[in-house]
Amino acid sequence: MPAVVSDASVLIYLGALQRLDLLQNFFQEVLVAQAVWREVTCAARSRPGAKETIEAGRQGWLKVRSPQNLALVASLQTTLDAGEAESIALASESGALLLLMDESEGRAKARALGLAVTGTLGVLLRAKNSKAVPALKPLLDALITQFNFRLSRPLYEQALRQVGEAP
Repeated sequence: MPAVVSDASVLIYLGALQRLDLLQNFFQEVLVAQAVWREVTCAARSRPGAKETIEAGRQGWLKVRSPQNLALVASLQTTLDAGEAESIALASESGALLLLMDESEGRAKARALGLAVTGTLGVLLRAKNSKAVPALKPLLDALITQFNFRLSRPLYEQALRQVGEAP
């Protein structure tokens, strides 16, 4: 089964919640581009998610890969950062089932290339629906208040209604 590819924000936010395990439970293998690995683990070792991501790499279910389509990476980097560009290229060339990315412009470019995309909220919705987490609201509230997760009020309320936790 092809793996999923994750951009930095999903690793950072799930790591901040101490729920990076959700990725392993749902996907077994997660690929991250070199630029994403550097962004999460090297640029700021004190950043939320850094130690959890390093541990996932040690456990072997999170694997660092370099995209080979450097022309696509360069093209994407005209409007996206290196991690997003490498993640999209890696997902495209690896035949990944899913790209995990929160950034809206990156998601749009990935979809234009035919990639399936979800983000932190999508993973948390799946976790709630599969009963891997007992409630969504406390997780979203923690992300928003403690970690500056940007989520519009209408989308926040829609997500809670979707899992039966209407505000």
